[in-house]
Amino acid sequence: MKIELTDLSGLPEGLKTVVSEEDGKNTLDLSKLMVAEDLTGLKSALQKERANAQAWAKYGTPEEVEAKIADLESAAKGSGKGAEEAQAKLDAMKAEYEGKLTGATERLNNLMQANASATLKAELAKAGVIPEGIDMLAQFGSQRVQFSEDGTPKVLTSDGKPMIGSGSDHGATLSDLAKELAGSIPHLVKDGGQGGGGKQPGSGGTPTGAVKRSTMNHVQKAQFISEHGTDAYQKLPD
Repeated sequence: MKIELTDLSGLPEGLKTVVSEEDGKNTLDLSKLMVAEDLTGLKSALQKERANAQAWAKYGTPEEVEAKIADLESAAKGSGKGAEEAQAKLDAMKAEYEGKLTGATERLNNLMQANASATLKAELAKAGVIPEGIDMLAQFGSQRVQFSEDGTPKVLTSDGKPMIGSGSDHGATLSDLAKELAGSIPHLVKDGGQGGGGKQPGSGGTPTGAVKRSTMNHVQKAQFISEHGTDAYQKLPD
């Protein structure tokens, strides 16, 4: 899926890597970021951001907007009704701008998190995690992912320190995180625990009726599903 962009100034560095120029137009190729089923929401969000940028364009170029603000600031330094009106306009512009900026920032963060989550799920699948455990491990692992200013995901250890891994800067990648998560719960990996003396699914553990879903953390939920199955988990009391 490709999206034509007219302005790249607000695009995170992490997305610029998949932008190419075709027939004199900048094209964002989303298929290079995540699997196709995850692209619909991202495309919609990007289109909304483009619409927001077009809506703000009616006020003029960035330089023209800055000039208008400078004129208002100069007028606000005076006295009388004109100064009060200028200050009121400045206050209204500031409130509107901060509201727009906050909303845009939240949407951008959601986009980066969705992209990282989709990538992590793909890496978990590559690591052999069974379908029943992918979403749960991805949700658990996403808590250890932060983002640099350019939108690049940064993986942390379980105690919040930068994780060392195979990245170009010696930091951990989402692939490294997926492998660690898969290794921490071998029962969620295809053929995990076979022939290695590990506990087999259903070979013991907490009886189905003795626990509640609300008291289990992500790891315990994953282990329970691996040992007893999804149906048994759904039958647990809240």
